[in-house]
Amino acid sequence: MHTEPSQTAWEVLENDITTCNKCPRLVAWREEVARVKRRAFQNCAYWGKPVPGFGDFNARLLILGLAPGAHGSNRTGRMFTGDSSGDTLFS
Repeated sequence: MHTEPSQTAWEVLENDITTCNKCPRLVAWREEVARVKRRAFQNCAYWGKPVPGFGDFNARLLILGLAPGAHGSNRTGRMFTGDSSGDTLFS
């Protein structure tokens, strides 16, 4: 019998993702990008943490992003937003 993960399970997973520091090189990179901003986003607050997924928990299709865009989801905190990959996906 297949059971669906609960909302709480998804919240725990999201917390595990956004607080992960297991890859020191990746942590240093994303935090530096959030500190040293591109001129176009100089006045924007950057997320600068691992980016969790979003969408329908019961979707039949999963789209997985390889890495957050430096000034896309690393800035916005939402996968596929703020950069050309999101523009392509949502068009």
